[in-house]
Amino acid sequence: MPLSRLFLMVIFVFVFSADLAQAQSRRPYTSEFSFRFNYVEDENYSGPNGSSLEVDDDLGFGFAYLYNKTGNFAIGGSFDWIGMNYTSHAKAIDPSNDDFSYSNRLYTYSLNFDAVYYLLNKPFSPFVAGSLGWTTIDSNIATGPSYGWCDWYSCYVYQPTKVESGFSYKLGLGLRWDVNRDFAVKGTYQWSEVDVDVAGENPNFTTWRLELVSRFY
Repeated sequence: MPLSRLFLMVIFVFVFSADLAQAQSRRPYTSEFSFRFNYVEDENYSGPNGSSLEVDDDLGFGFAYLYNKTGNFAIGGSFDWIGMNYTSHAKAIDPSNDDFSYSNRLYTYSLNFDAVYYLLNKPFSPFVAGSLGWTTIDSNIATGPSYGWCDWYSCYVYQPTKVESGFSYKLGLGLRWDVNRDFAVKGTYQWSEVDVDVAGENPNFTTWRLELVSRFY
């Protein structure tokens, strides 16, 4: 190996190790703001009388705040939103009639209280996370006539739609890497359930999350 390359590798390891040492000592009593990318897997639900609902996978977004009470424990809050295409199917009561299918796009919004426990007080650590939140699911199905109004500058139209809201429960497992004293990256696998009735059952979602974290002192 050329000496110059070896020298660069030694410098890299030294700087990297120094950053990790700083990151380890700086986590307690700090605040963090993060932006997150939430990839939600597709889900299928079976309803009564042969009905079903298919929800496509999609990418959503969110942001969060955490306060690190110790090197291992943090609490805070977050807000997530996503739009997902769906198709519902209903069997015709009369066999001579065609079955019915309907497609649209739903939107979910979730406001959460979060708690995170890091298994290691190290720059690279696995963690478990739990959330209790309030989630709204907008089916985008009209429930009445639309109406509009105008101001001095423009006109607006509002369409009432079928909306369900309820408590949501989330549990996640992940890995965190404190890149340096100011920046971290988190990856999370999360399962969630919303306490509303969709096709005769509570909907649940599987989410893969990439989170970019900025720390403040």
